[in-house]
Amino acid sequence: MNNRRDFIKKAGMGIALAGVSGPLAAQATSTHYEVLNKNDKVEGEQVKIKVTKPLFCPYNSNGTAAQKGGDAYYFQSDAFTHNPFTIPASGMSGSPVIRDAAGKFVGFMTTFGFENSTFSFDGKETLTINVPEGQELFVDESGKGDEAWKTYNTQMMHRLNIQPYKVFPHFWADVEYCTWVEQKIQSNVPKGHFNLLNHDFVAKYLDKVIEYGFPKGKMTLDHGWGQFPDGSLNSGYGSWHPDPKKFPDFRKTMDLINEKGFTPGLWIGFPKIHASSIAAQNNPNLLGAYRAQGKTEYDKGVRWLNPKADIFEYASETIHRFHKMGVRKFKIDMSYNTKSDMLHIHKELYKAAKGIDPSIEMEFHVPDIFFTKFTDVTRTNDVWLNDKYDWPARVKTHYEISYKSSPGRGINLDHIGGNAENDITEEKYLKHLEMFKSKIGYPLVSVLPHHISQKCVEATGDYLWDYEKGARHIISDFYS
Repeated sequence: MNNRRDFIKKAGMGIALAGVSGPLAAQATSTHYEVLNKNDKVEGEQVKIKVTKPLFCPYNSNGTAAQKGGDAYYFQSDAFTHNPFTIPASGMSGSPVIRDAAGKFVGFMTTFGFENSTFSFDGKETLTINVPEGQELFVDESGKGDEAWKTYNTQMMHRLNIQPYKVFPHFWADVEYCTWVEQKIQSNVPKGHFNLLNHDFVAKYLDKVIEYGFPKGKMTLDHGWGQFPDGSLNSGYGSWHPDPKKFPDFRKTMDLINEKGFTPGLWIGFPKIHASSIAAQNNPNLLGAYRAQGKTEYDKGVRWLNPKADIFEYASETIHRFHKMGVRKFKIDMSYNTKSDMLHIHKELYKAAKGIDPSIEMEFHVPDIFFTKFTDVTRTNDVWLNDKYDWPARVKTHYEISYKSSPGRGINLDHIGGNAENDITEEKYLKHLEMFKSKIGYPLVSVLPHHISQKCVEATGDYLWDYEKGARHIISDFYS
């Protein structure tokens, strides 16, 4: 251990084989950088760095109800201790890195010893990083935060053997249409949008897109296509079989999508499962920990998928069944469990899909460098355009985290006009659309814009056709 400590001190900001890692061009010593001896109360070394708040913590998507409309939870000024590997992946949780207000950048480089890999901020000027045996830390105090992050990504891509996509199926870069917010805007009763989705709904949606003259692309059926065995919405988690009343012949619906010139896609909330679901009834071992102890209606009886179960077999059977019906894109949702559990689940889901057909597009919402290898597309995740909150800040930060934490992978610019149907106005819809222009990633339309105004229809069409006729850049190039 003495040799390891001495090497960290000697290397300072240089590249180390173990301990601290960083760019070669950085200073070999720093007055703001200190490595402490092993503390009996912690597992590993402690590295202390002088920082300037607020600290940008892209992995920290947990916030209060008031913060959920903005991005305040990503920017920390108060004292905290975070483990970015065991923190819930709720919403949009990025890479295990921190960038301070002055551009200093640090990041963990392995998953070894993840249980004891922590960032601790004293609320003043000191960031203490616990670096357990086997863990490595990237440090750059040059003040060029984005350049440091690019260098970190480049090194991590090499370590994890992440090859940036240069050639991929053409449809991956197509515009996407999704039923979710359209379901919500058509619903007149609470939770009614879960019951609106059916074959005719899909047909009418596509006919409207064709009537607009919008470019054709992917068509994804969102939450509500599956069965609810015990009558509750929650029993749908794990019941990945089409509701025969809504879709008497699911293959016929997929054929309809194809016949109209679109590519079928399907939403699946794989990481959640309910005891009454079809999958749990067939294999109770899939049931993991409770998501919550029934605190809300949406939590009652909901469990996390057991990461120690045979996820590969479960995913293979499900994905293969729908792939045979014509589904070529899967939108994986509800990855809100701890990062350490979700990483294994994502890996198995991805391996299962690619074993069936490498051209399947697998979309996730966890933009983390360790998840990137098991992702085709990361979505920026929808926002609620609620004026009580700084929703533009959330749109901006969600994109930044997706783009910078998923190098070499596609970006989905999720839900033009946001997710809250009652909050969408013409002004906000157009402002949100404008924020997506010129961004790397493919556009996603959910709510049909005629519900808002003809101006929104025309502006959306102009944007989609500009994208369709342009370079169609969707792959994050945030690496050196």
